Amino acid sequence: MKTPLNNSQNGPEIRFAEGQKVGLEYRAAAEGEPKTPEYFVGKAIVTGVRSKNLGGFVEIIDKDALKDADLSDVKGLFNHDRNYVLGTTGAGTLELTIDADGGLSYRITYDPLDPDHVRVMRKIERGDVVGSSFAFRVAPNGASWDYDEDGIYVRTVGKISRVSDVCPVTDPAYADTEAAQRSLTDYQQQRSQAPGPTLASRRRQLQLLALAA
Repeated sequence: MKTPLNNSQNGPEIRFAEGQKVGLEYRAAAEGEPKTPEYFVGKAIVTGVRSKNLGGFVEIIDKDALKDADLSDVKGLFNHDRNYVLGTTGAGTLELTIDADGGLSYRITYDPLDPDHVRVMRKIERGDVVGSSFAFRVAPNGASWDYDEDGIYVRTVGKISRVSDVCPVTDPAYADTEAAQRSLTDYQQQRSQAPGPTLASRRRQLQLLALAA
């Protein structure tokens, strides 16, 4: 059974969007003319699927998690580096779209006069950029925990309060799960009086923790 937690463990978190490539959209060019990039494009949030092991738990983002999220001041960064700004919603150089599946796609206007843009464009063309990542906060009571039949802790994010940045990234390990880990500890304490897991499920949990080490 899913257990919502009424606590303040809703600090900033970072997740990598599994299986989503970052690409370039090009301007239409006459025959024989070189292609010119127009946008960086990617999908930052994927909903309805289990993440990889995030350190003893997996996570699912609900398709309605962004329904009331604050998307008014989002930055497009490279590798979550605030010194490496590619675009912002405030300046109109970053466009966000909530997709039909509830996920979040982004489009950043390409500026050929910006050296940062040129560097990121080259990295995308070479295949060095592996995907997208995003930084967010979970709303109070916006996540719930479950412990499934395989002995795996499952966190479901049902309500995101704010997205602060979306990023092309070169490393899928970009993840900050500190807030979720604190919430998991609270959930484990709540379960401490309940009947313990089976030996098989406990072994499975220990395997997950070993993989995350």
